[in-house]
This record gives sequence, structure tokens and C-alpha cells, in this order.
Amino acid sequence: MKKPFKKDFFTKKKSTNSTNFPTQTNLDNLRLNKFMAHCGVGTRRACEIYIKKGLVKVNEEVATESAYRVQSNDVVTYEGKVLRIDKKCVYVLLNKPKKYVPTFEKLVGEKSFANIFSDKIKVEIKPVGNLIKTSLGLVLLTDDDVLIEKFSKLEHPIRSIFHLILEKPMSVELRQVVQKSLIEKYPNIHTINHVKGKKENEIGIELKGGTDEEVIRIFKEIGFPIEKIDRVFFNGLTKKDLPRGRFRFLTEQEAIFLKHF
Repeated sequence: MKKPFKKDFFTKKKSTNSTNFPTQTNLDNLRLNKFMAHCGVGTRRACEIYIKKGLVKVNEEVATESAYRVQSNDVVTYEGKVLRIDKKCVYVLLNKPKKYVPTFEKLVGEKSFANIFSDKIKVEIKPVGNLIKTSLGLVLLTDDDVLIEKFSKLEHPIRSIFHLILEKPMSVELRQVVQKSLIEKYPNIHTINHVKGKKENEIGIELKGGTDEEVIRIFKEIGFPIEKIDRVFFNGLTKKDLPRGRFRFLTEQEAIFLKHF
């Protein structure tokens, strides 16, 4: 039986976020375990263990010290595979407002991503797991073509949690019946629950793959049209400290997790 999600992703938080462009770590002269983490091998602690086990070589010699500083001309290998740090890319998490067209084109009479970002980001970024105009919530944007391609493949589905406000209430008993039937019909649906402390027309649905458009269509088909749909969770990322219409840059660890795990 699938376990329901435990965290409350629907509580509003006070904002402290900044949209300042992130200061990127200097990728020269990194400690060996940090260099490996940037290459997506694992966490720094895990990489320390790999080093101690003798699984890492620097210039064909077994490395035993995590504190070793990797130089630009060093060749680092892990289990025989040469490690290289990916190019510096930009990763942005946006809390999309309603009725914003998901494009960077400047539109007449309508608002789009161009109104939010303006000239704040100097590189061309594209959405991963975009939302339609009427949907709200988290959208990831990046110039990392490898990451975009990764999440376009079926073997790497995007895990999302949507907060739904239905046009009419759904009783607990009916919701249990709906959850069972929809999970049997749509394997990518993980759980469907009432939002804790909210009215009976507020539902949380967790997906592994799938889009907001599909959720809207499914609930319309079962006779419960959606009044509002808000993505509150995207592959481990939440709306904490991110008000509607604002964006933030991912931390290094968040970006590494998305790229390699």
C-alpha cells in the first residue's frame, strides 16, 4: 500500500527570499571530497568514505586524503570513471502566479514570465515541468540542457504535489473510493488526501510523472472540476520562503541532487 506524504506543504510561510544572482563556488582548488560531490558522485560525507576505501585515484594514484586540493590539470577517477565538473548553469525556482502565460515573450494585454524576470537573468532559461496559464505554483527554469533532457524521459518522472481546490466538496468516504479507483487506473498517481485543517473541497494529490493539465482533466471526468490548482512540491523543492510571483536560485546541493539523483 502506498504511503501518504507526511509533510504539510500547504502552510504559508513568511518570505525572506532574495532574487540576487547566486555567487558561484570557485571550482578550482576544491577539496577532493567536495570536487567529487560537485561531479554528482554523492554527498561530501559519502565521498570521504569512498576515498578511504581506496576507490578514488588522482593522476592514476590511489588518493587517501579528502583534504587533497584538486588542481586544474589533475585527472580524478572514481571506480575507473573520469570525473569532471559540469559547466556552470543557472537553476531558478519560480512560484508562478495565476494567469501568467508560461513564455518569455512579451505579450500585449497579458502577463508572462517576461514580466517576472525582465532583465534579472542574463542567460536563456527554459522551464522544466511547465504549468499552463491558469495553474499556480512551482516551476523550475534552467539553461542546463542535460537536466531538461533528463526530465523529458519516462525513466525520470517529475515528482509533484498539487494542492487542489474543487468546485464542490468531496467527503472523506468518497475521496477514499476516488483514490483507490484513480490509483488503479493511473499508476503515476501516488496518493490523494484531504488537506489537513482545510475544507472538504481542498485536496492534495501526489504524482510521479504527469502534468497539471492531466490532473484537471481527470477530476473533471469524475465530476469534480478544479477551481484552483497549485503545485506546492517539485522533486524535493517546496514553496518555503517563496511568495507568489517571486523566484530564487537553487543552492549548489539542490542543483546537484536534481542533476544526479
